[in-house]
Amino acid sequence: MTAVLEVDRLTKHFTFRRGLFGGEGAVRAVDGVTFSLAQGETLALVGESGCGKSTVARLVLRLTDPTSGTIHLRGEDVTHMAGESLRRARRNVQLVFQDPFASLNPRMTARQIVAEPLINFGAVDDAAFSRRIETLFDCVGLARHQWDRFPHEFSGGQRQRLGIARALALNPAVLVADEPVAALDVSIQAQILNLLADLKRDLGLAYLFISHDLSVVEFISTTVAVMYLGTIVEIASRDAFFKNPRHPYARALLDSVPVTHPSRRGRRALLQGEIPSASALPSGCRFRTRCPMATAICAERPPPLEEKADGHRVACHHVERQTSALADQ
Repeated sequence: MTAVLEVDRLTKHFTFRRGLFGGEGAVRAVDGVTFSLAQGETLALVGESGCGKSTVARLVLRLTDPTSGTIHLRGEDVTHMAGESLRRARRNVQLVFQDPFASLNPRMTARQIVAEPLINFGAVDDAAFSRRIETLFDCVGLARHQWDRFPHEFSGGQRQRLGIARALALNPAVLVADEPVAALDVSIQAQILNLLADLKRDLGLAYLFISHDLSVVEFISTTVAVMYLGTIVEIASRDAFFKNPRHPYARALLDSVPVTHPSRRGRRALLQGEIPSASALPSGCRFRTRCPMATAICAERPPPLEEKADGHRVACHHVERQTSALADQ
């Protein structure tokens, strides 16, 4: 399938001064991230807080300028776009926020919120304006009699539906969803996830889905990419990832999920130590200071992200040892 979003060696470093005479340092928030996203695909970015997931989202949306690397949206290089050309390109990628209340203007009605992108971009003529808003409300399961309500008059799930309708207004190719259900009750989460799945199927959308909740990721994703300290350490199809994670950090993430049934409990990979600072990264593999399988080569050079199985890419010097150790458990 043709990629609607291509990210190649994307990097974002935030510079800072080390005291009055300490010189300049850099926080490597994102460091050489590469992935592609096809129509109808949901790529889930997972990892601990501070690993760079949300920074990747901001870079893709061009809310932050990259230090290096490229971003192609529908085949068009948007990496260094500015002004009106960037504004037009942003029609193809829209954001669904984590907090469905803070992301809505409390002084605007539901109709005004959904209509705002249409007005800003002159996307439809006056004759089609109301019809387009009706269609958007219908798409996300909101009633038309709710047009004149303000955000505080909606429940949390309804507010998130309103945010999704606004994101869909310009017919984007890609939706970036940054923890879109984290602020909702579990029962409402399921409704919103089902809505997102239906919209992807009906509209042919592609999702860049950011989450730390692996149960949500397992439901919504088609591909999973695991980030650690600004880099992708594993990327695989959803089924391959949840059946057989190949990187020790990915294995530890899955083992951290609580298991209720005794038959599913087994030996669990527990991480030791603290996450290194993104401004003082370890040499070689960034995970080696917490990895139980680290050897001398891990300190000498960083492992490349290589394909180890059909479409399953891993950045680890000891993938074979990891697989053998799991087979012995």
